[in-house]
Amino acid sequence: MYWITTFACTLLLALTAVPATVRAQDSRFLPPGPAARSSYDPFLSVDQPLAPGVNLDEPGRVNISLDETDDNTAQLPAAPGTSQAIVPPLTMGVGGDGVNPQLLSNPYLTDARQFNVGLDLYSAPSFTEGLIIFGKDAAMKIGGFAKADFIYDFDPIDSTDSFVTTDIPIGAPHRTNSRFHARQSRLSFDTRWLTDDHLIRVYVEGDFFSEGNRFRLRHAFGESGSLLIGQTWTTFADVAAAPATLDFEGSVSNVNRRQAQARWTQHIFNDNTTFAVSVEDTSFIIEPPVGITGDARNPSPDFVTRLRYKNDISEFQAAGLYRVVGFQPTGQKVITRFAYGFNFTGVRLITERTKVYSQLLFGEGIGSYRDLPDAAPTAANKAGLLPMFGWMVGLTHDWNDELSSNFTYAENSLDTTAFQAATDVKQTTYLAANLIWNPLKNVKIGVEYLYGTKENVGGATGDAHRLQTSFIFDLP
Repeated sequence: MYWITTFACTLLLALTAVPATVRAQDSRFLPPGPAARSSYDPFLSVDQPLAPGVNLDEPGRVNISLDETDDNTAQLPAAPGTSQAIVPPLTMGVGGDGVNPQLLSNPYLTDARQFNVGLDLYSAPSFTEGLIIFGKDAAMKIGGFAKADFIYDFDPIDSTDSFVTTDIPIGAPHRTNSRFHARQSRLSFDTRWLTDDHLIRVYVEGDFFSEGNRFRLRHAFGESGSLLIGQTWTTFADVAAAPATLDFEGSVSNVNRRQAQARWTQHIFNDNTTFAVSVEDTSFIIEPPVGITGDARNPSPDFVTRLRYKNDISEFQAAGLYRVVGFQPTGQKVITRFAYGFNFTGVRLITERTKVYSQLLFGEGIGSYRDLPDAAPTAANKAGLLPMFGWMVGLTHDWNDELSSNFTYAENSLDTTAFQAATDVKQTTYLAANLIWNPLKNVKIGVEYLYGTKENVGGATGDAHRLQTSFIFDLP
């Protein structure tokens, strides 16, 4: 929590560097009267005297008036030689009761929160709770969480921080391993404002799941209406049907890739159906035949479309992908091929406390969406695209207001060739079952059992068992 506390203190100091007097009723985002008082600091009485030597009128402090009878107006410093204020007034509040409803009304947001059963580590934090900074026609939500994972492996597996079944070594001597880390902890900024009655949103999120625990980019995009530009979940994915696992990796078939893109989303037929089309960053992975050197090339971006139907209790999505992939042998021109894929997903609430979800994934040359080869040798001097097929089923259930569980099973396989190395991956499976306790608001404690298998092209197999305990502290 140290980095979260340090950041919060730095942000508060920066905000208090704006000398201003702000009336609660002057902001369209604040509730009037007594509600405005409680939305600032429930631990500080408005009439409480200030500490000796503290002067709210001195430069570098914000003077916030909470008395609705006060007729003060915001006093802002002017830029040298001008009469214009250099900083607009800001107001900090807890909770989103005063947020302009227009800031919450984007119908195209990718969000699993609608099916709020069990754990959700995919959706952006709610914009109606927690620490929100208000300005005129604008607001910013600061979100994230600290997540500590305690892992014990009963069998050899080379990925100690997440359960990557392709990293199960086959034929390795027996060993166990314990690992503690907090690399999945996140920090996010969700900023929204109105320009000529158009909602504009910028969302930035990062975590520490990188080499050396360095802060890395997860999401960074802007959107207005139907248009989204930046890095976020690929249009080929459906986070509403993603498994509710404590494990960071997730199932072997689930498409959980984030990449830069330009996406257009539009309602068609009715308010429950949307169509999206995007142009996205691409990555091609090829294993060339033995003795042939060269480089993978990306002659075109990935072109992705999806059709999504959503109502109050279910969501169904069909997504398609098309791209041109290439390989350039050393000293020769680029050889290209056409690759494609389809991803069918669904999630449904069968009761208020139980949801089921499923996925069916197949195509040729889409292995890189699961960090597997897109192409491999098909002859001594030739390579071809690898067909891939994956599927997943899962169920999440809330036992009561404090306990929930999730069960997920998935398989993923490649149609390999006889010219591949015997140690190449042919098939993997993934099973996860957990129990998550929510003893306090914004605090979760969970335990999860993980089991996976791997089969190589040569027919050798291996498996691994893991037990993971996680502690999650969400920012309010």
